[in-house]
Amino acid sequence: MRRYFISLIYLLTISSLIFGQSQKLFGSLDDPILGPAFSPNGKFIAFSKANYRGIYIYSLEDKSITQISDEIAAGFAMQWSLDSRYILARPAYYDGPIRYNTIKIYDIINKEAIQLTDYRTKMPSLPYWSAYNNQVIFAFKGNVETFQTNIQVTPEFINNIPNKSVFLMDDKIAVKDNISGKLDVFEPIKGKKCMNLSVSPDNQRVVFEIYGGNLYSMKTDGTELYDLGKGYRGKWLKDSQTIVYMISEDDGHQFTYSDIFTIRYDGSNKKNITNTIDKLEMSPSPSLVDDNIVFEVLDEGTIHIMKLE
Repeated sequence: MRRYFISLIYLLTISSLIFGQSQKLFGSLDDPILGPAFSPNGKFIAFSKANYRGIYIYSLEDKSITQISDEIAAGFAMQWSLDSRYILARPAYYDGPIRYNTIKIYDIINKEAIQLTDYRTKMPSLPYWSAYNNQVIFAFKGNVETFQTNIQVTPEFINNIPNKSVFLMDDKIAVKDNISGKLDVFEPIKGKKCMNLSVSPDNQRVVFEIYGGNLYSMKTDGTELYDLGKGYRGKWLKDSQTIVYMISEDDGHQFTYSDIFTIRYDGSNKKNITNTIDKLEMSPSPSLVDDNIVFEVLDEGTIHIMKLE
């Protein structure tokens, strides 16, 4: 019994030391923070609040917080533009029981919004950036809509426009050549739905979940498919080789465990980087300019920042 007690103290101490490497930014159970997302330039963190209502921007330079939207669901799966100036989102409103969605782009500098579609009752898919900031893609039931944003490519990015756009289309992975317009659609696991897609910074690989199954990585040409085991909400680190993600468990009603891990695209070098027994760390988002990640601590309603070793 004494040996068990000493071992438990040791585990708690190690857990506290590891978790101590992270820093709480803000949030509380009375005002919980959801969906933190690092901007590509590493200067901002976008986040949302309860039920993904609204979009807020936290500046790491001056510690200020700016609200740019108060719309329902605006913060769910929002996406930064490559130049870190715009956020693409799918906000909603309700007319009685009927939900309507639209696609909007939010300018975090001018605090203005560009609405790309009318409000629709059927918009189950997410929009995606395409051809840098120039276009937005929305795919549903085999139909791909492309919207011109009229956003100009800034000089420092003119030579870095991706030659392909990668997005989910009807639960499959679609890859569109931005020059020829050729569209390839992949179904990595036959008959299984793909979700939570993330594209590597070099635009060569994807990480995604199989609905009800594991986390996978694959090249954007459909080759080199790797089963990474149980995992959720994978995102790529700046090296385009490493994935940060969470492994969680629940009892059917609430989460009982969640830690954040890193793993190479081929399933090697798996590491538990939070390794706590009393915290629910979730939804990691990495910076693409340094080794920091930001994540939720669900049972606190907070977000934390951590530097990877």
